[in-house]
Amino acid sequence: MSTLPLVLGLLLATNGAPASTPSGSATVPLDQIISLYAQRDSAPSTPPPMEAMVKSQLKGRLSSDALFVDGQFDVEVLADKRWTQVRLLQLDADTYPSELPTLDDATVGVVDGYLCLLTRKAGRYTFEVSLSVRSPGTGSERRAQLRFAPGVAPVPLALEADTSAFTLMEPLPASGGESYSVYPVQGALRVGWRTAVAQVAQSQKPQVRPPLEPRIAEATASWVSTLEGRATLRVSYALSLDREQPLELELPEGHRLERITLNSIPVPVETQEGTLKLKVAPARLGETSGALEVVLTRDLGVFHLSGRLKLALPRVSWPVAELRARAHFPAVFNYRREGGSLEQVETAASASGSEAGLPGKELQFRQYLVAASAPTLELGYSVDISESYFR
Repeated sequence: MSTLPLVLGLLLATNGAPASTPSGSATVPLDQIISLYAQRDSAPSTPPPMEAMVKSQLKGRLSSDALFVDGQFDVEVLADKRWTQVRLLQLDADTYPSELPTLDDATVGVVDGYLCLLTRKAGRYTFEVSLSVRSPGTGSERRAQLRFAPGVAPVPLALEADTSAFTLMEPLPASGGESYSVYPVQGALRVGWRTAVAQVAQSQKPQVRPPLEPRIAEATASWVSTLEGRATLRVSYALSLDREQPLELELPEGHRLERITLNSIPVPVETQEGTLKLKVAPARLGETSGALEVVLTRDLGVFHLSGRLKLALPRVSWPVAELRARAHFPAVFNYRREGGSLEQVETAASASGSEAGLPGKELQFRQYLVAASAPTLELGYSVDISESYFR
């Protein structure tokens, strides 16, 4: 092992130095010299003037009972290799963090009533937090306050307020559109607002749909008669209503009530001097339609070689927008309209399933806007000899 002579001499050159001061030399191996040199005490480093520097930006928006704040922080931690706690905001009893970030080598949380950044590594940390500042009390007037932590430079709050829903209690400088600047006072941001009275009244006012005027959108009628004059009249009404309503039907002279159904359900009805009084309602709760069907019978008398038929439909107390009627009478006669309120129309090519296959000649009639009257029809008939052998 190579050695290097090391002469350690302590020479006291002063005149007052005692003559018995030891002196001498020693030989130490080189590897031990290097180890001793590495372990020499180094001068302590100068500590930073502050533990951290904080920059922040705050944005807020109003609700009916709270101030929501979104904060962006830029924290430069100067101290290294020791725990550093940087206080950012003071959280009062009505202030709650709603969203906190997750960082590498650092933690953001609430410590002793302060929103803090905690780390033991120097570096720059950029993050965002969200807070909810609730307004105490009730009523239309609201107030909220957000405090900065000691040592943090207060910054203004960029507040977004919908003036149609909220009214600011203090005049604030506008920064464009519906954005306002709230400047800190004594280390705190304070905002007061009032819920617009018109908005509150409108939200609390129930929306009531006006009642639907009851009417009959469409009515269909059909007469079917045998050669002996036994006739059946079937009338169907498409009701338009939104609640239970009274309805009256006045039967034509000479007719007998066979049955009456409401929404396909038979209902018992008593006839008083030819008038039916009943209560009708929609088919289902919340709907605005219903169906009423009336079946009547009448004796027209025996058909002769020629003659006249006087027909009528029930008078209904509701207005009828459109009425369509069909007549199925013996095919051995020719029929012609001679009077009445019903107007004859050309026979359609197709018929409904319930009326398809009915015997006799088919005639069709219609009438619009029937109100407080009984539709009538007069038909003249004579024997049809168009296909007779003596023609």
